[in-house]
Amino acid sequence: MSNGYNYRLPVKQEPAQLPAPLWQQAAPVVMRGAALVAAGVIGEWLLRSATRKAVSMPFRKSRAVATRQPVIEAFEETIVVRRTLIRQK
Repeated sequence: MSNGYNYRLPVKQEPAQLPAPLWQQAAPVVMRGAALVAAGVIGEWLLRSATRKAVSMPFRKSRAVATRQPVIEAFEETIVVRRTLIRQK
């Protein structure tokens, strides 16, 4: 076999490890973000419902107050607005 040609036999190679697809790398980050958004929405809903219940609860009336004072619904208000501009040379 020494006719001047160099014959190479094919060598069995292990398949190279392909990098993980982008969605597999991003999935944990997306899941954490979705969990944080969901926790924020639930927390805000609980806070709003608790506030609504606290505001709408009837207050206990004191037994010591025998007469009611009339409620005055009219009011008067005066507003003065002054704007001063100072320019530097």
